[in-house]
Amino acid sequence: MPNSCINGRTLKRRIQAGVDSLAQQVETINQLNVFPVPDGDTGINMYHTLQRAWQEIAELDSEDVSLIADRFAHGALMGARGNSGTILSQLLRGFADGLAQASMLSPAQLRSACQAAVQQAYMSVAEPSEGTILTVAREATASLQRCAGSGVSLKEMLKTLTSAAEVSLDNTPNLLPILKEAGVVDAGGMGLVAFLRGLHCGQTKTPYSRADHSLSAPKAGAAGRYGYDVQFLMLGQRLDMARARRDLEELGWSVIVVGDEQTIKVHIHVDNPAIPLDYAIRMGAVLDDIVVENMDLQSQRTVVGRSTAQASAGHDSFDIAVIAVADGDGMQAVFRDLNCAAVIQGGAGHNPATEDFISAIKQLNSRQIIILPNDRNIFMAAQQAADLIAGKKVTVLRTDTVLQGVSAMLAFGDATDADADLETTLAKMNGASSATSSIEITRASRDSKFRAMNIKQGDHIALLDGMIAAAAADIEAVIVAAFAELDLTEYELATVYFGADVTGLECERLVRRLTMTIKGLEFESVYGGQSLYPYLISVE
Repeated sequence: MPNSCINGRTLKRRIQAGVDSLAQQVETINQLNVFPVPDGDTGINMYHTLQRAWQEIAELDSEDVSLIADRFAHGALMGARGNSGTILSQLLRGFADGLAQASMLSPAQLRSACQAAVQQAYMSVAEPSEGTILTVAREATASLQRCAGSGVSLKEMLKTLTSAAEVSLDNTPNLLPILKEAGVVDAGGMGLVAFLRGLHCGQTKTPYSRADHSLSAPKAGAAGRYGYDVQFLMLGQRLDMARARRDLEELGWSVIVVGDEQTIKVHIHVDNPAIPLDYAIRMGAVLDDIVVENMDLQSQRTVVGRSTAQASAGHDSFDIAVIAVADGDGMQAVFRDLNCAAVIQGGAGHNPATEDFISAIKQLNSRQIIILPNDRNIFMAAQQAADLIAGKKVTVLRTDTVLQGVSAMLAFGDATDADADLETTLAKMNGASSATSSIEITRASRDSKFRAMNIKQGDHIALLDGMIAAAAADIEAVIVAAFAELDLTEYELATVYFGADVTGLECERLVRRLTMTIKGLEFESVYGGQSLYPYLISVE
């Protein structure tokens, strides 16, 4: 029967078509973020996850489908970014496990591999929610049962799988009320559908696929080198963000490109910082807020500083070490000053991959390690790294914001001074984190409606512990409205961390106005240097 089964080379070609298909939908997927915040990055996370997976098989020439699937899944596990990217990596891991020892992919094997994929993905999520990528995968797989024993070809089964996934995606707002309220389908589910569409058609259509998937630059960063961390704004009219992302992917690694036609925020690691800046100028953009950091030098200083501290303490190694994720040079310095053993660049808009955590863990001598992801969308990738490490006890503490992470580190210092054991330390850190409320200020990336609020693009938005509390054109009014949602009798101190786009003078003026308006709280300001969020306010 024609199309009854395929070999490894054909599977690889279809996988490439799947990656290319998702690449075409990155911006669409990003825009499906429930909240209209500028760090909607589900599409970026899933694309980078698949890019890293492709790196594992790009040069592999084999007819063995189990080998292709296994290597691709391993790359996805290592490169998993964000919750959707991590769940996607678990789907691919389960799919590969379902094809163990298979040299060819037949309809029956496709069905059983998809079942294994769904089972693995559901097991990886502590509290699975319906109306997500999990639902799309499960309902798409269920459609294959109707093909059992019917003599349907593999091509027809892939079509059935994809069509069922599309139907399931359209239904996600009916299963998850917050999606219906926002008027969007699930972003992770959309990413899976895009990948399946390419897998089904088997044709690579993107002209840049060869450059995007060669990944020669990311290999340089993966070998233990960090290069220069370059961040800047591209300002102009009708800027082509999709093209900029594609081009910059060829120039460096750890590339994050977010924004719109007037303003593009770029984050990239390169060996020569002049190259991406020159590219942006040649694109006709005006550059602003340029930050260049030598990450190799910072890494060396961190290692030297940690070794010196260990020697002065008289320990063979710290009994307990902490790894934290933070965005912004000021915020990273805060964690280092609080004796954080390693700080990973990341946060809103640019999530670290599982292998970033693994690399940081392996560089530490400590046998007991605590990870502070400091973002809801980073927790799963951190936990996946912890699960993949042997020989060390790695615990991921659920810190949903970087401000909770700072509070946890303050508690870590108290526990260390008291020579507390791991369980006591974790309890103290968790208590401090839970007692901290976080107010995050950003701008709306699009018009939206949330509950009774009509949000206009460009409005300031206040997120209180992850939920939209207020939105308005005036930033001070938004911050005051967010404070009004708190019982201020339970708090004493508010710390305002100002971002890369805010001057110290502007922050001082804001703090003075807040001190006069909000009674009963002591205010202080700290430079954070974070992107996308001009102010982060910790209330303790």
